[in-house]
Amino acid sequence: MKDIDVTVFPSEEISIFVDDELDPDYGGAHSYTFKNSLGFSEGKAVYDDSCQTINFILKRLDGTVVPGIQSEQLVIALIDRHKKLNAKFPSLQNERMIDSLNMFLAACRERIEDRIKRGVMGDLKK
Repeated sequence: MKDIDVTVFPSEEISIFVDDELDPDYGGAHSYTFKNSLGFSEGKAVYDDSCQTINFILKRLDGTVVPGIQSEQLVIALIDRHKKLNAKFPSLQNERMIDSLNMFLAACRERIEDRIKRGVMGDLKK
């Protein structure tokens, strides 16, 4: 497990880690561990020692599949979360986050439609 050298603004503490041993062919793009947040204090994010792991679906080069969530599922949950938070604490920034996440989903859909059209959806082909 190694850390991702990016922090959550305005914290300087590393809080996201990748399991690059699970899928060496993809450099660790399928399993992420996050330190649990305790919110903000004194101008920065504070983290607990406990963690959560999110595993994304992994199709190995030999065709075997390790179950996990799809990126789109995670983004749909984020959209739902931010819509609900925006209902309580509306802001232009919240609206921009929701719009950007919807743009991500639109790009995912375009990619999938293209892969279906080319007959490579579900295959490990470019």
